[in-house]
Amino acid sequence: MKRATSSERRRQPGRGFTLLEMLVAITLLAVMAVIGWRAIDSLTRSRERLTDHDARLDALKVLYGQFQSDCEHLANPSPLQASPVEFAPNQVLLVRDRRDEGQPTSWQVVVYRIDGGTLVRMASQPATSRNDIQAAMVNLRQAGAAGAQVRPLLGDAAQMSARVWVEPAGWQADNSRVRAALMQQGAADRAAAAAAAGASDAQAGLGNIDANATLRALELTVLARMGDGDAPRQFQKICMTGL
Repeated sequence: MKRATSSERRRQPGRGFTLLEMLVAITLLAVMAVIGWRAIDSLTRSRERLTDHDARLDALKVLYGQFQSDCEHLANPSPLQASPVEFAPNQVLLVRDRRDEGQPTSWQVVVYRIDGGTLVRMASQPATSRNDIQAAMVNLRQAGAAGAQVRPLLGDAAQMSARVWVEPAGWQADNSRVRAALMQQGAADRAAAAAAAGASDAQAGLGNIDANATLRALELTVLARMGDGDAPRQFQKICMTGL
């Protein structure tokens, strides 16, 4: 009887795989599984990153919309007898007109501030007198302002700054320069001398507002991250006032 050669045995039907063939197949399947898992993981991470980025952009739009509304209702310095804008590191304070239906026109103090990496908006209760507004300004200058309405607007905010266009003086980011630009020339000279002598704002005569000086626009600059691990990016918004 003729014995079957090795090549003939490999061609015999019903024969199983060898151990080497099984190991090769398992290795290929493992490699394909790892490649597929990495592809799916990359897609998932990309989708989460895009979703987070879109959420941060939406928060930035809400911030700009609220800031635009506050700028459009910025209080007139003449009846207020003071500057309605005040700057501090990572903080801008505004005094705005508040017009509630069925209620008399009043003023309200709002502060945009970076608190623990989050840009928040704090608002006082409406007030109808300058004394109440001054008290609200003193209260909101502090980090833990009592009785203020706090609204978080933008997370991962690293820095914030602002400046105001005072016509005809131009862009100003210093409180003393803003007040000087809003005051009558003679009063500004007296206020500068009084301030140099250490007088307070009231003693310096800051109620002499020049009717020709106008706050035309406010610029808000925010340094924030748009995603985990991203470097902070700078965003700017210029809002025209209603004055």
